[in-house]
This record gives sequence, structure tokens and C-alpha cells, in this order.
Amino acid sequence: MKRSPLIILFITVVIDLLGFGIILPLLPVYVTKFGGSPVIAGWLTTSFSVMQFVFAPIWGRASDLYGRRPLILLSLLGSAIAFFIFGMAGSLLVLFIARIGGGILTAASLPTAQAYIADVTPPEKRARGMAMIGVAFGIGFALGPWIGAVLGARDLSTPAFFVAGLSFANFVFAFFALPETHTTGRDTTHARKIQLLDLSRFGKAFRNAELGGLLTVFSIQNFAFALLESTFTWLILLRFLHLSPTGGGLTNDLERQAAPMVGPVFGIVGLTIMLVQGSMMSGLTHRIGEVRLIRVGALVLAGSMFWIGLVATLGWLKVAAVFIAVGSGILNPSLSSMISQVADPKERGGVMGVQQGLGSFARIIAPPLGTWLLQRFSTGTPYFLASGLTGIAFLLSLGLKPVQHPDAPAEPILH
Repeated sequence: MKRSPLIILFITVVIDLLGFGIILPLLPVYVTKFGGSPVIAGWLTTSFSVMQFVFAPIWGRASDLYGRRPLILLSLLGSAIAFFIFGMAGSLLVLFIARIGGGILTAASLPTAQAYIADVTPPEKRARGMAMIGVAFGIGFALGPWIGAVLGARDLSTPAFFVAGLSFANFVFAFFALPETHTTGRDTTHARKIQLLDLSRFGKAFRNAELGGLLTVFSIQNFAFALLESTFTWLILLRFLHLSPTGGGLTNDLERQAAPMVGPVFGIVGLTIMLVQGSMMSGLTHRIGEVRLIRVGALVLAGSMFWIGLVATLGWLKVAAVFIAVGSGILNPSLSSMISQVADPKERGGVMGVQQGLGSFARIIAPPLGTWLLQRFSTGTPYFLASGLTGIAFLLSLGLKPVQHPDAPAEPILH
């Protein structure tokens, strides 16, 4: 029996995000090991995101021209190379080199995967398909941080080498198993339009009123979430391990404690996202509607971000993190689904690349700002700002309208 391309893509994305889930929570620990401060870690995150911002639209357009499969393979192989260099790092400079190279080579991953899903799903089932990425993210973040906690308790190089091997094995699997989905409707005239930094694509996307409104909500929400994402491990290290916010101070004993403390919190978030995205795939979107889910998700995120800024115990932090995962788990796939439905099918990869580029742009500015606020003022300051921004995203979402399809009701029926 022929295997569904979505199942194969799902396996590929799960393995890819498993590696991501192993390393991301530990990045501040790596920086601290080499004497870096939260602000230095913010710039490390920004260096990766700059490359993602520049190259995500390029790879997205390239997938429209050359197909989805080659770009996914490029991302997987690039991930293996970047994490191997990361594991070899003996200084902050090599960490920066690894993250910059990884940002360039892995920028194809999400926009191409989203376009791949859109190729093989009808519009009315698009949110369910996009939620598949959320489930894969949830699995990666449910299992990855626990694996990272075990491996990182021994030696910080071990998680990076493990992820490098995992990514290469994933590349081999996808090379033989992943089929191409974008086989018709390729526009060869776009060959000359793939530029290093094509800002006109962003302008074109925002000139479409419907698409522009969705991308504006996406950009603000992503900036707010990037503030949280770039400071969450630091919050744990500073508030509960009492490390110095000016850098250094990571003894061998604290290094062994850091990974086991950070990993389970991220693991709980991943497990929650997986459960929420599972409900999205089971038909929650069809019953409630994407616009309503965007609004509910924004409200839940705003409240839980403010709560995280206040919590004083690790136990309550885990509870607040669950609500963060619920809000993000219903908001992100709903936004991605609506954006993919509004986009022209021939330019869908490019539009998803623009979306990914905007997310990367948010992660360019937010990490230095968030880590500076955390280091200069308090561990709660970035979360209060993120809560306010997410509240603005909610207010803007009140102006969004459901995407209409032929023979579809204007509004979903609530049961």
C-alpha cells in the first residue's frame, strides 16, 4: 500500500524537531559555560534568526520552482552539519559560526513543510494539516528536552553530537522515503526572481488587505512569543538556580543541575502542545472556526505570559507554561492555515516563506531586547511586555474575517 506523503513528512518533521527540542533549552547553558551573559545569548539567537529571515523567503520561492523535496533535504543535511560544528565548539566564536550556518541551511524547513502540506490538503482541511506540524513540534518538545536533560547532565557536547547524528539519519530516511508533491503549476519565470533579500515580496504580501491583516497579527504575536522563548531558560537559571545575570558562575555542579532542571519544564510544554494539536487535527477547528481559535489563543497567551512574570516557584512556573502551550498550540496553526488559504497556490511557498521570514525578523529583535530587559531590570520584565503585545494581537484579531470557500457556511456551527 502506498504510504501517505503526509505521514512521511510527519515522521521527518518529528525527527527534525526532536533535535531542536534537545538543544534549544540548553543554549543559554552553553553560552554560560563559555562565560557569556544573557545579552550575549540574545545576540547568538539573533544571528541564527537573521539568517532565517534572509533565507526563508528564498528557499520558499525555490520550493515553488524546484519542488518541496530538495529543499527539505537541504534543511536536514544542513542541520546535521551545523549541530556537529556546535558540538565541537570550544568558544563563543564557534557557537556563533555554527548557529549562523545552521540558520542559513535550515531556513527552508518550516515554509517548505507548510507548503508541502498545503499541496496535498484541501482548504477546508488545511488547519488540520497545519496542526500536524504542531503535533510534531509537541512530540519533539515532549521528548527532546528530557533526552537533552539526560545527555546534558553528563557533558554538554553529547546532546549536540546526538542531534547531528539524528539529523543525518533523518536526511537518509527522507532521501529514500519522501515523495515530491509540487509537480504541477511550477512557474519557470520565477527563476530570475529568487533574490538574496527580496523585500518586494513582503510589500506585495502586505498590500493584500486580507493577507496583510493576518501577517500583522502573526508578526506581533511572534515578537511577543520570541521574548518568552529567548528568556525562558534564563528565567529558570537566574530565578531558581541563582546564577549571576552578568555571565559566568556556571560551576561543574551547577552545569549538571541545569539540564535536568530546564528539560522537564520544556518537556511539559511540548506534551501540552502535542495534546492541543491533536485536538486540532481531530476537528476542533471545523467546529469552532479558525478566527475564534486565534482570538482565544491570543487571550490565553496574554494572561499566561503575565503570570509567568510573577511566579515564584518552579511548580507554578510549570503550570503557567502549560497555559502558554495551550494558547500557542491553538493560535499558530490557525494563523498558518488562514494565511495558506488566502495565498495564491502558485505562490504559496513564497508566502509561507514570507511568513517564516517575519517570524525570523521578530526573533532578530526580540532576543537582544528580552535578554537585556531580563539582565537590566528583572526576570519578569520581558514577560510583562510580551503579555501587552499579545493583548494588542488579540485586539487586531477582532477585525479578522473567516476565509470563505465554495459551498461552505459563512461561520462554523458551534455544538
